[in-house]
Amino acid sequence: MKKMILTALVAVASLAANAQVWVGGEVGFSATKTTIDGDKQGAAAAFNLLPEIGYTLNDKFDIALTIGLSHKNSNGKYYAGSQNFDTFDGNLEDVNRNAFTINPYVRYKFAKTGDFTFFVDGGFSYTMIHYSGVDDNGNQWALGFKPGISYGLTDKVSLVAHVGDLGYAFYKQGDVKSNTFDMGLSNSISFGAYVSF
Repeated sequence: MKKMILTALVAVASLAANAQVWVGGEVGFSATKTTIDGDKQGAAAAFNLLPEIGYTLNDKFDIALTIGLSHKNSNGKYYAGSQNFDTFDGNLEDVNRNAFTINPYVRYKFAKTGDFTFFVDGGFSYTMIHYSGVDDNGNQWALGFKPGISYGLTDKVSLVAHVGDLGYAFYKQGDVKSNTFDMGLSNSISFGAYVSF
């Protein structure tokens, strides 16, 4: 038993010695407006902040955690964002959507050429969503994989892009439930930056 514990401690110490901490994340903003014959039908503005912290275990694997916040302000049914429109009783003016996300994941780096590294992130996420004027919060659980590429500007700074995803998500808001399977390369593109210590 003592040998097993000692072996485990040596393994953990070895991993820790080779680990490199990195921080970073993604920031996003979007704005949309729809008009029909010059009449405004709806508008939305959204902001999200997704900070990350991770550990580089070796040349192939990282482990990381993303904790994110997002806010969306919408006017009009097109942009209300809730999957249960009836709960708004027809009043969809100035709807606010606030969300909190937690996403632990593992990054597998499968190829490197020059300053470019190709990888895939795989993990689990939970998102809690609150809509103004709605009693029931939305809850989403998801599993998925996201391919990506990073470019090392320096030994300490990298730019990162994710392109597409493969995943499954379950969403529940009150009596409304939905299951989504997503597989695409062009419908989801995001950019971020990382600093290693």
